[in-house]
Amino acid sequence: MSKRKNKMISVFVMGVFATAFALPLLSALGVPTFDVGLVALFGEGSILALVLSLLLILSIVLGVGKVIKSYT
Repeated sequence: MSKRKNKMISVFVMGVFATAFALPLLSALGVPTFDVGLVALFGEGSILALVLSLLLILSIVLGVGKVIKSYT
């Protein structure tokens, strides 16, 4: 395997492990989920909650893309 492919696989595996361990830990500590926070901030059925969610997803995708480009 190429060096680049090994790095990409290791980044993917680290992401899976981080998610698998962090989410149950946060749930056990009583941290509310994202949808509970959005309803508390904006109310039920608000379009602003959707806009905020899309902005957060876009920023995460762009950030991960930058990290992958700099890592490989």
